[in-house]
Amino acid sequence: MVLAYNQLAVECNGLRQELEDAEQEQSRLREENEQLRRQYDHLKMAKYIELCDDDKRLNRQRINKLVREVDKCIAMLKSTTSDEINE
Repeated sequence: MVLAYNQLAVECNGLRQELEDAEQEQSRLREENEQLRRQYDHLKMAKYIELCDDDKRLNRQRINKLVREVDKCIAMLKSTTSDEINE
């Protein structure tokens, strides 16, 4: 009986050590998971900001193009009006 007890005690100690190791690994993985989630959130935010910047840049380009077209139209109207006045 003492031999069986000793075997069970050794096995119990081994299982306790395995459990402790598994708990440490679980804790490490939780920390890593949380860190990866934060990194993912930062990447999402950066991508969103990048998209907003691209949208701003494209909108600015469109507005500049429209302003140039309006300027051309005004110049054409001025030249047409001055031609009519000279005649």
